[in-house]
Amino acid sequence: GNLDFEESEVYEMEVQAKDGGGLSARCKVLIQVINLNDNVPELTVTSLFSPIAEDSPPGTVVALLNVQDRDLGDNGRVMCSISGSLPFQLKKSSGTYFSLVTNRHLDREQVSEYNISINAIDKGTP
Repeated sequence: GNLDFEESEVYEMEVQAKDGGGLSARCKVLIQVINLNDNVPELTVTSLFSPIAEDSPPGTVVALLNVQDRDLGDNGRVMCSISGSLPFQLKKSSGTYFSLVTNRHLDREQVSEYNISINAIDKGTP
């Protein structure tokens, strides 16, 4: 089977060897699993508040997001960002939750719809 650091960091087994003359020996083998960056960050929109009125004040919550990475340590530490220069920003709420909020007033006559891409990148290598 596959070894997964997130499931078990160490495996232990006992090995026994016998020769043809009836002699035997036993030893314990410990296998330490190395943590790899083998899981991708997962982003889930938990709440979406749409449409947003153009007279909404800056700081209005547009969406709540949950970002998780099953890896441990830096491999599972996730940073999020928004692509482009949009009138929105991400604010860390608590733990793995973020709020997408407006950072200035919206003007429907200038832009009536936004397509927001959120990048979730872990701090692991590669």
